[in-house]
Amino acid sequence: MKRWWNTSSYSASARVTRRRVGRALVRVVVAGAVTLPIAKPEIRAPRTSGAAIQAWAFGTLSDPKQPRSSEGCDLQHVCELVISSTGGAGSGTGATLKTAVVGTAQVDPPTNLPFTMTETIDYQHPTTKGVHGDNGPGACYPGSGVITIAIDASSTLVLDIVGQACQVGSSTAQLLFTGSYVSDAASSGRVSNADAIGNVTINTPSGLPGTGTNLKVSLVGQLMYGN
Repeated sequence: MKRWWNTSSYSASARVTRRRVGRALVRVVVAGAVTLPIAKPEIRAPRTSGAAIQAWAFGTLSDPKQPRSSEGCDLQHVCELVISSTGGAGSGTGATLKTAVVGTAQVDPPTNLPFTMTETIDYQHPTTKGVHGDNGPGACYPGSGVITIAIDASSTLVLDIVGQACQVGSSTAQLLFTGSYVSDAASSGRVSNADAIGNVTINTPSGLPGTGTNLKVSLVGQLMYGN
């Protein structure tokens, strides 16, 4: 008599074997003339490089506008800002990335790289009201954006950011953006497979009339790229 624990979950005409698919051996179920692969999770090869990152950037605000409009920004609408730098020699311009731990395939890019940051601040829907219950001093607003850094002529690092921008102290002219960044699949060239995650702080222009135009960005977290 055949014991129940010796019975197969497949029919008598089916059996489990291994077949080569690409470069790997996978388990398959052979049922008659039909071969059915048994799905297995993809295992990504470990990276040979990666580092903690400290980065900073300095740029200048372009003409801020309301979305799909030529109207200037105000506290009743969403505001779109574009902040950029052409980079170059010296300090206080462009974006600079410094790795705290260097692997064989990852070294510090050149300093003062050209970058562009597009940012959206939703003044219409504050996450926190000001001290007087309005859009005055102390109010915070949801914000998001994309930072694109030109690593070299054929490589671009793209980072998505999200967080909130809060008015600083008693002034409505200055905002401090705090949030997080993560790598975007649009990154290309030597950073096309970049993995990045961490915190971002931006002393950002508000885009409102009569306010400043200078930008300072700080990124602290992880950045991995290379083979």
